[in-house]
Amino acid sequence: MVEHPRFPDLKLHSDEGLRTALGANVVARETIHAWPLSCVQKVLLDDGRLLAYKSQLPPTVEPAFYAAASSRLLPGCQQLGMLDRCATMALDWIDAPRLIDTVVDVADLLTHGRRLVAEIGEIAGDLPTYLDLAGVEAWTSVAETTLDKLDTLIGDGRFQFVTAEQSHRLRAFATTSAVLDAVSSAPRVTHGDLTAQQVFLTDDGYRVIDWQRPVVAPADIDLVALLVDRDVDPRPFVAAPVIGVFWFLYLRWAVVAQHDLFPDGRWQLFDYWAARSVEHILAPS
Repeated sequence: MVEHPRFPDLKLHSDEGLRTALGANVVARETIHAWPLSCVQKVLLDDGRLLAYKSQLPPTVEPAFYAAASSRLLPGCQQLGMLDRCATMALDWIDAPRLIDTVVDVADLLTHGRRLVAEIGEIAGDLPTYLDLAGVEAWTSVAETTLDKLDTLIGDGRFQFVTAEQSHRLRAFATTSAVLDAVSSAPRVTHGDLTAQQVFLTDDGYRVIDWQRPVVAPADIDLVALLVDRDVDPRPFVAAPVIGVFWFLYLRWAVVAQHDLFPDGRWQLFDYWAARSVEHILAPS
């Protein structure tokens, strides 16, 4: 076991550890993504296999999700166990273009997005989730907890781009009948953070990666996420309350990240994320 050179809380298998776990020697490994909660490496083994090796800190349900889910949307996954608090996996390397690499217009993006939403809804299995917003009671609990933490961050100065008055307006938003109807109308498991970088276009269909934090929510929050990721206004295509739920989830992640995961306040990025979310939630319809 070794520590990540920039983020020492992240633990990774050594080359020898990977040889023991995967049954082949490491020929090459390259970090392709890293931040304080996760690291992904491209690993080539001497038996010819090419894998995506991933180590991640909580909060994540990704290993359990891969173990429970049955769908061609997901790459093959081998669980490699825990290293300290880090869950580790080896995933099939997907040798295919990503949606972000493909030039598409808005109509094409909508077609891809709606197909993806439908196929995500067909994933079989007793799927674990990071967050459950199904119904008024669950939504209200999440909203109140989020906004209480937001008030703390505003009050102690860790969030400087969101105001107490905006937080008050967010509480009113969270209790509107339209939002309560949206979270109660056929919620189901969603990806929760779908972007064009995570969607691969293979010869036999889509592959979707990064299932750390799936959410039980209105299905079209994934469509909103994909449109927003490509700078497309979702309002002509998705009901306003569902868009509001998407942005509230974006706000929640910024709040949880700053309040719970990085409480020392060194990541001002989360303050910007929160402000962006609030702007969209409170914007006139």
